[in-house]
Amino acid sequence: MRRRLLTLLGAVLCALALPAAAHHSFAIYDMSQSIEFEGVIEVAKLRNPHMALTLVQTNADGTKQTINFVEGAPANMIVRMGLKPEDIAPGKTIKAIGAPRRDDANAYFLKAIILPDGRRFSVIN
Repeated sequence: MRRRLLTLLGAVLCALALPAAAHHSFAIYDMSQSIEFEGVIEVAKLRNPHMALTLVQTNADGTKQTINFVEGAPANMIVRMGLKPEDIAPGKTIKAIGAPRRDDANAYFLKAIILPDGRRFSVIN
């Protein structure tokens, strides 16, 4: 009886862990692409579990395009690499590299941030 109870408990714990594992899949993004943008930061959310960034890029024809990096590395990982919140404050100009989301042409995974002084912060090349 005790063995059966432990087996059942183990199965329940494994089932509960599956949704957490699925959350960390990058399948929703086309990670084979690395699209570079340059623009002014509108919103920067340096938070866990994933940072987010909104960048406004001025195109060659003068039109403005908003790029939404809806997901990126965990904030604590980027901060440990040396990125400071003031480096990505609203109004700053940066380059950002993203992988497009497969189901939303206006959303990207933030693969890298490149500051004007050339420092690069990335967890995925």
